[in-house]
Amino acid sequence: MNASQTPDTNDAAAFAAARKRLDESPAVPGTVRVHVMDDVVTLTGTVERRSQRADAERVIRPVIGSRRVLNNITIVADNMPVETGPNNG
Repeated sequence: MNASQTPDTNDAAAFAAARKRLDESPAVPGTVRVHVMDDVVTLTGTVERRSQRADAERVIRPVIGSRRVLNNITIVADNMPVETGPNNG
């Protein structure tokens, strides 16, 4: 970090870069949010699949450097499993 950069400006730059990558990725739904504080990047929100959760972290890695990532994205299924059995055909 040079003398003209503070943790707050570094966090703001990391946020802007991560948000841009998430917004540009077709693999990550718009329900994913990013927050950066004290060099820690936190991902939150909801997705339907594990792959989307992993993709969110994967797409921001190149732009956040060595910052720690907390992936707190929740996986929620929109569709309930279909029961099969003798009465369900």
